[in-house]
Amino acid sequence: MVRLHSRRLFAIAYAILRDPADADDAIQEVMFRAWRAWEKTGEHADPGPWLTRICVNWCLSRRASLRIGWGRTATLDATIPAAHAAAEDPQLAAAYARLTRRQRAVVLLHYQLGYSLDECAELMGCRPGTVRSHLGRALAKLREEMRDD
Repeated sequence: MVRLHSRRLFAIAYAILRDPADADDAIQEVMFRAWRAWEKTGEHADPGPWLTRICVNWCLSRRASLRIGWGRTATLDATIPAAHAAAEDPQLAAAYARLTRRQRAVVLLHYQLGYSLDECAELMGCRPGTVRSHLGRALAKLREEMRDD
């Protein structure tokens, strides 16, 4: 299970937290929590969505004082499309960095991983209207930041 899901979970954690070390910590915490809860929740036919929800929730609840710069590593894995695109475009990286964690999460889940807005709401533990609000604000902020002056 770890080998099968860790790359995808790392991409999610990295996109939300913006630091590879914190993303690694998130994956360890997610797998630990999944291992502890496995007997209570029962076996899942596909544990991917369950692990994704644990990952998103853990990353979003990370302490707010964690403020780091974008891309501490020179090479980014191609499985991290949002981070990879932002690393190639400094203006996009700056705009993406100004999004809140919830906004980054919904952009990643919806546009990069292809989840519907209802699925994003379930994964993030909130209502679909809240997800739509986060997504609308994120897109407005990205458009504003990406405007040519």
